[in-house]
Amino acid sequence: MKIPLPKIFMGLMAACSFNLSGDQYEYLHSQSGVNGVCKEIYHAQASQDEFVYALLYGMLNKNDKGTYLEIGAGPPVTINNTCFLESLGWEGLSIDIAADHAQEWSSVRRNPLLVADATQCDYSEILQSYPSVIDYLSLDVDGHYDVVLKRIPLDRYIFKIITIEHDFYRFGDLFKSKEREILSSYGYYLLCPDVTHPACGSFEDWWIHPSAFSTQDLSKLSSLDLSWKDHKQIVRAITALSGQ
Repeated sequence: MKIPLPKIFMGLMAACSFNLSGDQYEYLHSQSGVNGVCKEIYHAQASQDEFVYALLYGMLNKNDKGTYLEIGAGPPVTINNTCFLESLGWEGLSIDIAADHAQEWSSVRRNPLLVADATQCDYSEILQSYPSVIDYLSLDVDGHYDVVLKRIPLDRYIFKIITIEHDFYRFGDLFKSKEREILSSYGYYLLCPDVTHPACGSFEDWWIHPSAFSTQDLSKLSSLDLSWKDHKQIVRAITALSGQ
């Protein structure tokens, strides 16, 4: 039996060039996560989900469900940035160019996976059923980061938190400088420049939008030295700041 797509995802079929037919897409990606794999534990490879939780639930005292857009999803559970958030009741869409995990996704995740080339997606179409303020954007597409970022209508949608890969350890400033120019121009604040991982060094930037935070909270956050810090160290600092 097919389960209708959640309301927030209606109309997505025209937004990207799918690798699956419409019927296959609805069947594979709109099932409930019946196995309950996305339990309330962190799954992300470098604490991205824990970072989001520490800021929104720890500092901002969020008490409702959230929304996310995950571009470059990978596996549905292991090292996935949004599986934990889905376990809290969040709604969102994940996008990945590879169909390798599509069947597994349908059995363990409630929110859908869109198998598509993220550099070709129409994000205005994808986001039309989202609220104008979205809690979290995860962008991890192994190159072309700035190309995807430019396709997102940042003039019409605000993301409270953005974690975006630039892989400085591989590409140097090639993508990092372009990403920073784009996001800074839309008023985002670079809270955690050059997040590091023991396996590779600097690989991501973590941003926030000032409109989501009080002046007092922004002052507290800006007082932290979170540049070139290990991802676990960043989460510990924010957790301590918010008194969790």
